[in-house]
Amino acid sequence: MAQTLADLLPTLAELSAHRDVRHSLADLARDAGTSASTFQRAFSRIVGESPKQYTRRLQLESAALALISTERSVIGVALDTGFDSHEGFTRAFASHFGMPPKDFRSSHAHLAADAGTAALLHQIGPCIGLFRASLDTAQEHIMNYDITRQQIAETVFLYKRGRCSHADIAKTLGGLLGPAFQFAMANGLELRSPPTTLYVEWGPGMVTMHGGLAIAAVPTTSLPEGILVETLPATEAAVTIHTGAYDGLGDAHAALDQFLDEHQLTKAGAPREIYLTDPGEVPDPANWKTQVIWPVARSR
Repeated sequence: MAQTLADLLPTLAELSAHRDVRHSLADLARDAGTSASTFQRAFSRIVGESPKQYTRRLQLESAALALISTERSVIGVALDTGFDSHEGFTRAFASHFGMPPKDFRSSHAHLAADAGTAALLHQIGPCIGLFRASLDTAQEHIMNYDITRQQIAETVFLYKRGRCSHADIAKTLGGLLGPAFQFAMANGLELRSPPTTLYVEWGPGMVTMHGGLAIAAVPTTSLPEGILVETLPATEAAVTIHTGAYDGLGDAHAALDQFLDEHQLTKAGAPREIYLTDPGEVPDPANWKTQVIWPVARSR
């Protein structure tokens, strides 16, 4: 019975792997071993979208990628991604992206040769709202962290700002990353990173976060309310990779904190988490990878 994110991960991976296949609520519920109504309530609570909304979004994002990266006709793309008709596809596509498929293809033609952006568009979509989500497990996190000092290049960061309690980080982050990604995709922005969080303030009760993605350049289009962009300066940083569920990310931060103390370094900017693995594509949390970056300056 899919009552937690851990229970739901195999279903999400299946939906991500077969984005062009229609999955009925009855079939999904049967595979999860529960009733349709119970499955729909649990799915909507955990993912933040109904199963129908989630699968339709993946279809449309797959169609958008196909329009950018292939020469398939619009009706061919529609049929390939699970739609029955040109009219229905065009209507749904325009509602989601703000323009019909033909206009989307022409306005995003510059991304055709950008393999990095295409790969990121495919990777990011499935579970844009679930990065940093807890699995609610009591598993003990034991990991040795390989920490290196690296030069981090100047980064143009597209994001939304949020402030919340520690318990609400995952829920709040989902509301930041989704709109930033949607704006980037709708406006043909070249992506340069998976979803990223900057922790600009971390207090005992509340956290202020910037959730978004690195992009190639400052957008020339006007930004909608709530979407922001800033250029993060080049910096030296202490960097490590956390492998495993997000519940253990505190250990990575603690290891970096100890590293800074041992090497007489001080933080010189907001620490970052870059979510290298989409939980909607990798069902085993033991294989999730998150890069943690702490900008540093040498102490006097």
